[in-house]
Amino acid sequence: MKFISSIPLFISALVLAGGGISGASNAIAAEAGTVIASPAPQDSAQEGHAAPNLSGNWQMSWTAGNGSQRQVTMEMKQDGNKLSGKFETERGSASLQGSLEGNQVSFSVQMPRRQASFTGTVDGDKMSGKTEQGASWTATRQ
Repeated sequence: MKFISSIPLFISALVLAGGGISGASNAIAAEAGTVIASPAPQDSAQEGHAAPNLSGNWQMSWTAGNGSQRQVTMEMKQDGNKLSGKFETERGSASLQGSLEGNQVSFSVQMPRRQASFTGTVDGDKMSGKTEQGASWTATRQ
């Protein structure tokens, strides 16, 4: 009976110490002689997936609103989750600003007459997504 009477005090101590209810149930099971494996933290680095590094040169293409195929070269620089760089078109270059959250990329380009925005996902040396007008785009690291 001593074991059962000490459980509420033990649970309270664990909850107050930050172990939460799951920590308390693991401790109770361990106290009772049952071994419980706690789930490993979900960290992409532990799963063998390094955070993407987008620094470098990329060849990008998409279909413009008028149906013409557009191709540009991007020079991206990554500092943490912030992106910057140049967007090189046949008409000249424009500045690029954006961000990376996990494998989700978002960037915009300030062109002479307008700003273009792109969102998508990163998969190794490839990116793909949609423009703000809904056109599909792809990019490949060079």
